[in-house]
Amino acid sequence: MKHAFLIIAHNEYPILEVLLSMLDDERNDIYLHIDKRAVALYQKIKGFKTRKAGFYLIEKSIKVYWGDISLVKAEYLLFETALKNGTYVYYHLLSGTDLPIKSQDYIHEFFHKNSGKEFVGFWQNAAHQRDLERKVFRYYFFTQRLKDKGNLLHEITSLIRNAVLALHKISNYRRKTTFEFKKGGQWVSITENAVSYLLQYKSTILKRMKYTLCPDEIFIQTLLWNSPFREKMYCINDANTGCMRDIDWERGNPYIWQNSDYKRLVDSNKIFARKFHSKQMQVVREIQKSYSKQHT
Repeated sequence: MKHAFLIIAHNEYPILEVLLSMLDDERNDIYLHIDKRAVALYQKIKGFKTRKAGFYLIEKSIKVYWGDISLVKAEYLLFETALKNGTYVYYHLLSGTDLPIKSQDYIHEFFHKNSGKEFVGFWQNAAHQRDLERKVFRYYFFTQRLKDKGNLLHEITSLIRNAVLALHKISNYRRKTTFEFKKGGQWVSITENAVSYLLQYKSTILKRMKYTLCPDEIFIQTLLWNSPFREKMYCINDANTGCMRDIDWERGNPYIWQNSDYKRLVDSNKIFARKFHSKQMQVVREIQKSYSKQHT
């Protein structure tokens, strides 16, 4: 049975091109969402063709903003599109700056051996719990303008947002909820049953998460934690193992893999890695070369 790879991208065409080529396998279908604002990237990629995998470029894409509900909408759009197109054993959500660090044979065998498990990372320590508290129980307005620095509109919206947050803090205000919130990385590998479950609660999520900061790191974890899928999690104690992604949050936000990190990555026991950058293409090419050898 096929796997669906769902990719959200807005820049870094050289990395995205390598990622697509590495996923080009007859056992895969690829769904790609390009930020509607990334016109140049869309123009570059719209002529891209795979040789073996099915390739679906989302034509009616949306504008995506960091920390905003728009990221959740983009994920739902990818999940919905893939679910309508076919039945898949796993749905892998990736960014355009991720790469697989294992062969397709290894990937398919691994998920076959762990069939039914959900690969979702959970950040469970005290610092993340405090961060989660402020993000979900206070109202964050104008999240689309969080990165819009250097203009008057940004300054005005920042003042309003910060004033509201200050009032929340002073008054100990908390938004109401009836379930336990959880938080982790947005990049996951989940079963079709889990995808269908997420879609059942789409309207509820879009309403509750509208004024939440970074809801893309919260909604999947929260929904699946408060469901029978909690018992099917691969690992809940280590976020990178939980999602089987090698992501370094100690040296960056996240750390960008350097050319000197090649051995570290190929020796990893994870399936995917992020984050890569076109200024560090040597490690990308070495991973691609090693990957190609495994397919000959």
